[in-house]
Amino acid sequence: MRIAILLLLVAFSYAYVATSVYVVEINGVVGPYTYSQIQRAISLAEQNNGLVLILLSTPGGLADPTLQIIREIGNSPVPVVGYVYPDYSYAWSAGTYILLSTHIAAMAPHTVIGSCQPISGGTPVNESKILNALIGYLETVSKSYGRNGTFARLCITQNINLDAETALKYRVIDVVATGVDDLLKKINGMTVLLRNQQTELVVESPVIRRVEPSLTETLQMWLSDPVMSSVLSLLAFLLLLAAFITGHPAAAVAAIVLLVISMFSILPTAWLGLALIIMGAVLILAEILMGMAAHGAVAGVGAVLLVVGFLSAYPANVFSGELIHIRDWWLIQLGLYVNIAILLGFLVFVVYKAVIIHKQRPPSEILTTLKGAEGVAVDDIGPGSPGFVIVFGEYWRAVSDTPVKKGCRIRVVEIAGEILKIEPVQC
Repeated sequence: MRIAILLLLVAFSYAYVATSVYVVEINGVVGPYTYSQIQRAISLAEQNNGLVLILLSTPGGLADPTLQIIREIGNSPVPVVGYVYPDYSYAWSAGTYILLSTHIAAMAPHTVIGSCQPISGGTPVNESKILNALIGYLETVSKSYGRNGTFARLCITQNINLDAETALKYRVIDVVATGVDDLLKKINGMTVLLRNQQTELVVESPVIRRVEPSLTETLQMWLSDPVMSSVLSLLAFLLLLAAFITGHPAAAVAAIVLLVISMFSILPTAWLGLALIIMGAVLILAEILMGMAAHGAVAGVGAVLLVVGFLSAYPANVFSGELIHIRDWWLIQLGLYVNIAILLGFLVFVVYKAVIIHKQRPPSEILTTLKGAEGVAVDDIGPGSPGFVIVFGEYWRAVSDTPVKKGCRIRVVEIAGEILKIEPVQC
């Protein structure tokens, strides 16, 4: 009777032959970049008859990207294997969520999983609405793969932890393997639930390919680092202070740029490249409209953001040489050429404007005196009625023999100590 049942199961099951393994390493905090990297790996594996192997060594991460990863794995057309590796690693919190959502869950011998209670602002969340939602979801995901749903509940409510042998004993995971080669041997022939279909996994001399983080993902990972975020915030504060004291527009723009960049870590990775492109274009246009008042500093920052944004907007395989079939490849090439042309056009225009402005007067004269420099009147100025003007982004006390209205363009006639003598140019 048992043999007949097994024959029936084999007859009504499908086989998935994996000839390549796409490896994603999660060594730090789980974030939007992690979701993007796993998404790319699944796409590559789908087009090359492969499976995805996620190596987990993480303290946890953000909730939204983790739930997106679980959903992506659940709808994956290729097998996804989670493996806590190497030895003495751990996959806590978000790492455990991801492990339990994979088609095959594995651990190295001396590794640990658990501690799944969510944390908000450094404080454990005890609100029943949130906890019950996560418990129900993780239990459902675990049970769908035939695993112990009780652990999913206790992991959230009691923060229990399990080593590899205990997790295997209580059917929390499927395999304990000493290394990647050992893991691939043990999962060969296993049956997995792939899109609600029982599927036999066949691993035949697979080629192992590592899916490295793309430029955008690396940038986002770098910005998500707490130390880097603190440094950017401090620099932004100092630049804002400098802008308040000197009134220099370049300092204010740089401060705003740093503040906005510090928030990029919460953006979906797909939008990060577009955000960089838009910000770069805005900075270049702002510099041009200011008459290059910041001496090209703002436009230079904008040009750097444009370059990084354009590079980030393309699939990683364009630059890494990854073998992948893309339909309508000519559209991607056309888009690349158009973007490069736009970028070069911006840079040429900025250089042209800078050259025109600096040709108007010798550099030595600009460095030694403000005579002949133009600016804007901040106050009404007249004979016996001094006021302030802005020249080269800095505030100067000024006098004039001719009445000058607030907002008028002015020209410096001569310098008397720290006071400028000016004349109106245009009102």
